Amino acid sequence: MLTAPQPGDFLAPIFRDVRDMLVLTWVGVRAPSGAALDTAAALGRGIHETERLVADSDGAAPLRLVRAHVECIADAMDGLVRACQLIEAEGATLTALWMREVNVLFERVVELLECAGDMTLAATRALARHVEVESRRFQGLAAEYARAHEARMVESLCRPASSSAYLAILDYLNEVTRHSRLIACRIAPGSAPGEGSS
Repeated sequence: MLTAPQPGDFLAPIFRDVRDMLVLTWVGVRAPSGAALDTAAALGRGIHETERLVADSDGAAPLRLVRAHVECIADAMDGLVRACQLIEAEGATLTALWMREVNVLFERVVELLECAGDMTLAATRALARHVEVESRRFQGLAAEYARAHEARMVESLCRPASSSAYLAILDYLNEVTRHSRLIACRIAPGSAPGEGSS
């Protein structure tokens, strides 16, 4: 006998697509590649189309709030891709130190998105708690990197164009982690202190 699709069945593929979009964007930053960024942008357009289908599905009703956070993640990813496309178009370069920092942050966000996607299929408190803890660690690390970046700016150790690109990457990745944390709070309420906070 066929079973009705569960809400997570609709959202899990979107999480996979967002994760793939993030990986392609990361590729486009590490080795400036317009093709990788264009593919990421196209994937983003597909994600928004799929979100509309999920919004129209009765099966997704219990996870409507989660879908809204996924939509915010996709919007942040769109901004991230545009920022990276600007880096590529202007020929701006990130220093070796910035690239090390950006690589650490991308790696952590990929892992968070994978966990958030898993939560749509198995809403466990342990997984939600992991996302909560790791997203807060990420945001602390990103804040530390931003402070170090400000110090470099004061010392005139970086160019304004590269500086703006770096800060944009930090901001958009922060948005992705923030909404991943909020998803954890929606799927497994009470799994972590400060649930529902931004």
